Amino acid sequence: MSETISLMPTCPSGQEPSVLERENQRLRQENERLARALEEQARESSSLLRRLAGINEELSHFAYVVSHDLKAPLRGITLLAEWLCEDYGEKLGPEAKEQIALLQSRVNRMHNLIDGVLQYSRVGRIREDMVAVNLNELMPTILDTVAPPAHIRITVDPDLPTITGEKTRIIQVFQNLLSNAVKFMDKPRGEIHVGCVAEAEYWRFRVADNGPGIDAKHFERIFRIFQTLAPRDEYESTGIGLALVKKIVELYGGRVWVESEVGKGSTFFFTFPQKSEVDTPACRAVSGPCGQAQAAWKEPLRPL
Repeated sequence: MSETISLMPTCPSGQEPSVLERENQRLRQENERLARALEEQARESSSLLRRLAGINEELSHFAYVVSHDLKAPLRGITLLAEWLCEDYGEKLGPEAKEQIALLQSRVNRMHNLIDGVLQYSRVGRIREDMVAVNLNELMPTILDTVAPPAHIRITVDPDLPTITGEKTRIIQVFQNLLSNAVKFMDKPRGEIHVGCVAEAEYWRFRVADNGPGIDAKHFERIFRIFQTLAPRDEYESTGIGLALVKKIVELYGGRVWVESEVGKGSTFFFTFPQKSEVDTPACRAVSGPCGQAQAAWKEPLRPL
C-alpha cells in the first residue's frame, strides 16, 4: 500500500509555528511598534506647536515692549531739543544750533531703526489674511506714500496682475524698492519704472531706475540687514529696507536680485508666485501691455 504525502504545510498542536506564521507575527509586532512611534511623534508635534505658538506670542509682546520702551526716551530727547530751540534759540550760536539739529537727526534715525527692526521681526511671524491684491489699484497709493519730487518721474506698466498675499507685505516690497530709487537718485531728471512679465509659474517684477548704479561686488551685501553703501550722514538709511524685501519675497517662495552698472542705474527684480484661483489680468511675457509704460505719476505729493 502506497504512502500518501501531504503537500499542504501543517502545524500540529504542540509543534513550532511555520516560517510563514513566524513572519506574520513579526510583521504584526513591527506594525504595532510603528503605530506607537507615530502616536508619540504626533504628541510631540502637538506639544512643539503649542510651544511655538507660546514663543511667538512672547516675541510679539517683547517686540512691542522693547519698541515702546526704546521710543519713550527718544520722544523725551526730541521734546527737550525743541524746547531748547524755542526758549534759547536767539542765544544759541550757529555751532550750537548745528549740534541740536544733528541730535534731532540722530534721534529720528534711531526711531526709524526701531521701526525697521520691528517690521523685520514681524515678517513670517505675524501673519495677515491672504487676500487678492489688485496692483493696479494699489500702486497709486504706494506712489502717493513714496512722494517722488518733481524732477523724478515714476512710470508703471498698465494691467499689472492681481496677486494673492498679505497686503501689508506687498506694500512694503514695492514701497522700499521705490523709496530707495527715489532716495539715491543722482540725476537731474530721474526715471523710475515698475514693470511685470509672466514667467512660468511666477510673475517677475522689476523696479528700474537711471540712478547712480551699484558695483557688482555689492550685489549680495545690499540685501543683508543694516548694510548701507552710502554714508548715513549723507543719506538717512536704516539698512533694513532691502533685507525686509528679501525676507518677504522669499517667504512667498520667490527670489530677489539686482542687475546694475555704475553710473547707468539699477534694476531690482523679484518673483512672486501666480495663483491660478485668482483672476489676474493678462501680463504677457513677450508682447502686450506689460512691456509698455503708460501710467505715470509725476506730481510731488506729501513726504514719507
